[in-house]
Amino acid sequence: MNLFAISCLITAILTAILGLLTLLKNPRDKINQSWFLVSVGVFLWTIGLFGTVIVGSKESALFWQRILYIGTILIPILFFRFCSILLKRGRRERIIFYFGCILAIIFLILLFSKYFIVITQERTNLGYWPVKTGFLYWPFLLYFAFYVIYSVILLKIISKKNSGIYQKQIQFVYYAALIGFVGGSTNFLLDFNLNIYPSGNFFVSFYVVMVAYAVFKYHLMNIKLIATEILTGLVSLILLVDLLLSDNLPFILLKSGILIVFVYLGISLVRNVLKEVKQREQMEVMAKEVQKAYEVEKAAKEEVEKLTEAKTQFIMATQHHLRTPLTSIIGYLDLLFGGTYGKVPPKIKETLLKFQVSTKRLIRVVNALLDISQFQMGKRVVALEPNIDFESLIKEVMEELSFEVKMRGLYLKYEKIGQVPAIKADSEKLKVALFNIIDNAIKYTKQGGIIVNLKQAGKLVQLSVKDTGIGVDPKQANKLFKEAFARGDEAKKVYGFGSGIGVYVTGHIIRAHNGRIWAESEGKGKGSTFFIELPIG
Repeated sequence: MNLFAISCLITAILTAILGLLTLLKNPRDKINQSWFLVSVGVFLWTIGLFGTVIVGSKESALFWQRILYIGTILIPILFFRFCSILLKRGRRERIIFYFGCILAIIFLILLFSKYFIVITQERTNLGYWPVKTGFLYWPFLLYFAFYVIYSVILLKIISKKNSGIYQKQIQFVYYAALIGFVGGSTNFLLDFNLNIYPSGNFFVSFYVVMVAYAVFKYHLMNIKLIATEILTGLVSLILLVDLLLSDNLPFILLKSGILIVFVYLGISLVRNVLKEVKQREQMEVMAKEVQKAYEVEKAAKEEVEKLTEAKTQFIMATQHHLRTPLTSIIGYLDLLFGGTYGKVPPKIKETLLKFQVSTKRLIRVVNALLDISQFQMGKRVVALEPNIDFESLIKEVMEELSFEVKMRGLYLKYEKIGQVPAIKADSEKLKVALFNIIDNAIKYTKQGGIIVNLKQAGKLVQLSVKDTGIGVDPKQANKLFKEAFARGDEAKKVYGFGSGIGVYVTGHIIRAHNGRIWAESEGKGKGSTFFIELPIG
């Protein structure tokens, strides 16, 4: 028996053992089932190759050659099926598999005819090989090449798309398949009358070793436990038989001690492996749960993003459709007040002024809704510019609110302590913030009035708006600038049409100016003071 025959026999035995261990571990698992079938194909091929090499007649060689080719026909389609299941491929791979099965059945039926192998002859001191093949041999080679290459490419693509132990498992199967198929394919050279020694066949043994390493190192097909149990039991049986065959008392005692120690160590080993397998299974379950939770969270996040985008689009569309007619109304009111349509009687003018105030307030609400959406999406709403006169902005807002102050019978006073330097600000957005704060003070003050104070405080400009209104509950004061639609309980009673949007937007605007805003109050009915601090620019 030469070295080539020995390598074939070793590969056949190792393949059979590995295949059986895989099936025994979990007979119902599709991956284990498919790998067992691949092992059957490889076993038939290697044992057929072994028989071809050792026999001494053409008739016997032809018989073993046909056993060999049964395995060769089965290997590519069964390996493709194994890869499809391992990689969880879909409908396209199933169709390709069924088509391959039809081809394999045709080749198996015609294998025993003259259309496959015609004549065998002794070659290269390796027994008898085909020297004349039938016309079906070329279609068979195309079939073999297609399914093997497709399988290897699938393994490579999926390996790149994954990570961790799963990637390692696929990588070892990929390299094992590459080495095994490239090495084994050198046997085809002799079928084409090329007198070349098929040395690549020795590499097929590496295929078995690499798959075995993937099994035990990276838990491919989970057969580590059953392999340990079988190995422990087999060695224990050998030691027991050896003990029973001994007739010398000292040797009996020695071998009994060895057997007891080995059984004890074997049981401990099996327990440790069992514990490891259970821990790994628990970790796999946890990993799947974490992955499932991640997918749920990811889907929820995507849904929230879609809803946020839809909300933003809705608010922008609403703002556009509302602001356009409202702006037109303001324009016509300005024309009326300017005398374009003649002189307006005092009573009508007073009513129109109220109408103008309400319309402007509605425009601000519409703008505030869009600002909220922009702030929540993290978009930059404020564009800071240097040398902005803070005092001028305050006076403009006070002038705009003077009519409402007069209507309510309140006072609105402005005080400035010393010189106040210019600041860096977005004048339009800052006016919105100032309007919201002063307007709120007016709305929630029944008697008395509001004092607006401006001064420099170190490197900051500080504005305070103090009113004699309903006051703010200290517990609710912090929520006003951080939560949309947040309003105090007393505020809801005094002014039922308020929304809480203005103060919330104001908080965002001031923070976008790198400033600070807060409210202070001694309690219910004792008024409140809103403070704004902005850096000097």
